[in-house]
Amino acid sequence: MNGLLSNHFSNQTIRWLPAILWGVLILVLSMMPGEQAARMMFGIPHFDKIGHFGMYAIWALLMYYAFSGMAGMSGRKAFLISLTICGLTGVVLEFGQYYFASNRYFEIEDMLANAAGAMVGALVGWKWKILLRQ
Repeated sequence: MNGLLSNHFSNQTIRWLPAILWGVLILVLSMMPGEQAARMMFGIPHFDKIGHFGMYAIWALLMYYAFSGMAGMSGRKAFLISLTICGLTGVVLEFGQYYFASNRYFEIEDMLANAAGAMVGALVGWKWKILLRQ
């Protein structure tokens, strides 16, 4: 019985650790002092939106993986929870940048990029799980 319990714990830890670490990375990067110049790279204006989209897509995929491994969790429910947590975090951190981070700016476009990335990441996780079952 003890071995079964420790295997379950280690499996859950393996599922959750990447999502937690990625979320901490997003928090740290979001609250670091920023530079206006970082918004344009390679001559592309608003290049930072690609970064927002990608960071939240990866995080939502990792969150989906963690939630979908929980007993009794349907793919749809894991999708909705992952999307909600990641999307809302993206909104809250934008307000946090406005009020608490120096040289950072509140941008609705960043919120949209965060939410779009979260939607795509969670959706990819859900569809991937469906494909693996077939």
